[in-house]
Amino acid sequence: MVVKAGRARFLKEYPAALHEGNGAIFVGAGVSIAAGYPSWTSLLKDIGEELGISSSDIQDLAALAQWHILESGGSTGVRNVIKAEIGKELAVPEALEILARLPVRHIWTTNYDRLVERAFAAIRRPIDPVSGGKDLSLKSTPGAVRLYKMHGSIDRLDDIVISTDDYELYRSKRGQFLPLLQAHLSSMSLLFVGLSLTDPNVRHVLSLIRESFTDAPPEHFAILRPPKRNDYKTDEEFRARAAQHSLWSKDLRRYGLIAVEIGDYDEVPSLLHEVERRVAALRVWVSGSWPIETGDAETAKIYNLAENIGKLIGKTGRDLVTGSGVFVGSAVMAGFIEALRDGGGWDLDRRLIARPFPQPLPGKHPDSVRWTALRSELARQSGIVIFLGGIKTIKGKPAVADGVLEEFHLAKQAGAFLLPVGATGGAARQLADQLLGSTIPQTGSVAQRPTDKEISALADATATPETLLRIIDDILKRLARTA
Repeated sequence: MVVKAGRARFLKEYPAALHEGNGAIFVGAGVSIAAGYPSWTSLLKDIGEELGISSSDIQDLAALAQWHILESGGSTGVRNVIKAEIGKELAVPEALEILARLPVRHIWTTNYDRLVERAFAAIRRPIDPVSGGKDLSLKSTPGAVRLYKMHGSIDRLDDIVISTDDYELYRSKRGQFLPLLQAHLSSMSLLFVGLSLTDPNVRHVLSLIRESFTDAPPEHFAILRPPKRNDYKTDEEFRARAAQHSLWSKDLRRYGLIAVEIGDYDEVPSLLHEVERRVAALRVWVSGSWPIETGDAETAKIYNLAENIGKLIGKTGRDLVTGSGVFVGSAVMAGFIEALRDGGGWDLDRRLIARPFPQPLPGKHPDSVRWTALRSELARQSGIVIFLGGIKTIKGKPAVADGVLEEFHLAKQAGAFLLPVGATGGAARQLADQLLGSTIPQTGSVAQRPTDKEISALADATATPETLLRIIDDILKRLARTA
């Protein structure tokens, strides 16, 4: 029951923290191990053998590194092992690919590898790694996520935390990290991924938390995997590790960490996918187009409806995803921004996700490959997609906008909730007819479309804009309750 309660609470509170801009991430050694990098025990195996010690028998692995440094007269041997093993470019695990897509601004890690940086580079998202305390004074790249590599990086082997000396002198050598970590621990919700009982780095971070919050530490979440029998050579070793893990996971409450237990590492991506889905559920993309040159009463009606949908998105605390279209997109943005101003909120940098479509010069054709890529990104960012109109003119005659149909297909693939307002005609009408009576789920937490009754009501050409807006509002409220 405790495990299930922790999971349920995590899926409710952490996506909300991300949406509000208060979510941060701590990446532990388990993530690197899942990618194929060695554990601390494996990493120091040869180092231990040189001293006549088995690394698997040592709990304090930092001490093992310290002993080797003392015996060999320097840290070159230890650092060469780290360079050889951690310097490899292994495939980025799926869990980090998902983390790179989450709306997070701050990531902490004690890992030396470059997996996080490479996950961000793969989607061309800017990230500023900070591996030395003095680097914290440097200005960050605008819009970039900050990655705090508080124990150093493979890029700077002369400045990594590895031995007992490094841990004991951390405050004097790398103490600049501590006030910022304490600030994030007190003001944000941190998700710890890849924590390991045997990782000396984790014990160090937990001691910093305990030092900062002795009585009532802020609550955070830790995804934990209990030991498995095939992880160990003997039943005795497995039972001992399992007992230690059970006690350790309970003891994490002293540090404000709520355990979110999984059966195996394979479950981490699906759990993070669920977080991504819940964050996306608070984002609405309004897809549509309308021939602005007509300038008739119907055009004004569509513009007003689009503007009021934008206001509704803003007033209900959701984020707007938009391609900044010439007519529908600009109307929705105008309403959304007005709603934020009326409410005193000016956090457009967080709540407006815009990917403007580059318009071709007169006589030129749009870049279809680039437009499809932008549409795919908008679909991935959105949990709900509202379709308005979807009409263009060809040789002066109205036609269904194939771009809106493509956006519907991409949104469906991404698992978004599909909400066509068929009364606005064009592609929206065609999509409403396609969804009506379909097998796509229409109720519960897996719903991906309105009910048949709602689709029909939204397709009623005689319905007033006020009626259409009310139905959309009711649908959004229901989705919020079932998320």
